[in-house]
Amino acid sequence: MDQSTHDWRPTASLDTLKARAEVLATIRAFFAERQVLEVETPALAATAVTDVHLESLSCPIDGLGTLHLQTSPEFHMKRLLAAGCGPIFQICRAFRGSESGRRHNPEFTMLEWYRPGWDHHGLMDEVEALLADVLGTAAG
Repeated sequence: MDQSTHDWRPTASLDTLKARAEVLATIRAFFAERQVLEVETPALAATAVTDVHLESLSCPIDGLGTLHLQTSPEFHMKRLLAAGCGPIFQICRAFRGSESGRRHNPEFTMLEWYRPGWDHHGLMDEVEALLADVLGTAAG
């Protein structure tokens, strides 16, 4: 059978999809146990990223002009922090232009979280605990 007849098939195997779902569930459970609120912020914004090392992807939208796909949820999440929402996390799609390759796509999943009042030592400890949970799940 010609390879082109299979082009419609997903590139990820069912096992890979199940493992990804398990990792995401573990991350969500990790933060829920620690009472960190999951938030969802806009993927499109009127302004592009200000970091000169990141390239936003732009989308012309009828009636709205050009909107930009977010390179990370940082800006919108920091607005929530400034409004006093407390500790938050988000698992979302992020987009970056000029960043593609065999293992690097312009669209990817990002985890970002904030812990107001924590110092870098507390955050490093939390990263270590998160990785232990996720890697324990992924290794099983």
